[in-house]
Amino acid sequence: MKLIRVFFEKRDRAKYISHLDLTRCMTRAFARTAIPVWFTEGFNPHIYMTFALPIPLGFEGARESFDFKLQEDDFPLEQVKEQLNAALPPDIRVLEAAPAVNKPEAIAWADYRVQIFDPAGAAALERDWEDLLAQPAIPVEKKTKHRVQQLDLRPMIAERSRQGEGDCLTLELRLPGGAAMNLNPNLLLEALWRQRGGEAEYVRVLRTAILTAEREPFA
Repeated sequence: MKLIRVFFEKRDRAKYISHLDLTRCMTRAFARTAIPVWFTEGFNPHIYMTFALPIPLGFEGARESFDFKLQEDDFPLEQVKEQLNAALPPDIRVLEAAPAVNKPEAIAWADYRVQIFDPAGAAALERDWEDLLAQPAIPVEKKTKHRVQQLDLRPMIAERSRQGEGDCLTLELRLPGGAAMNLNPNLLLEALWRQRGGEAEYVRVLRTAILTAEREPFA
């Protein structure tokens, strides 16, 4: 038995699929294949499947991942990719299947491409963004199932690049993304809306990479 990590992309319409529905989608895809996947034991057997860092609803993912257990060690991993892609909807595509290298606990960062569209134009959006970053602190409330946590976003934001064109401001950001701290870009966008006095017309968020504490790609 071998632990396999499947890397996949979740694009366009698939961003509206919740994590629970994504899990169901992958489970049903496996059922349409001949992949010798391992099932848990007990009264309710199901495919062992774990997602290291589930992507929030409404976000696209360029290289997401999940793990499963392969019963036959010599089963070709290229077949895992081909058979799953034949069974998955068009906006979810497997990129690669490989033996798992890192443990999920190794994840510490995530890179995002945030595209903000508004009739006010890219220059105005960039001024609002700069005004936000100029603040000594960006206080927000992060709500979980069990508590409300007070956070200062300012030291957590690492801007890698920005580009304005027409009515779109594109930000490349690196944010905490592990078990110790996982910063949803929506918290940052909510702070920006408060700064500019209203939401932008449209936002597109793509998670481009998941990284370890050493800032190496999660593998």
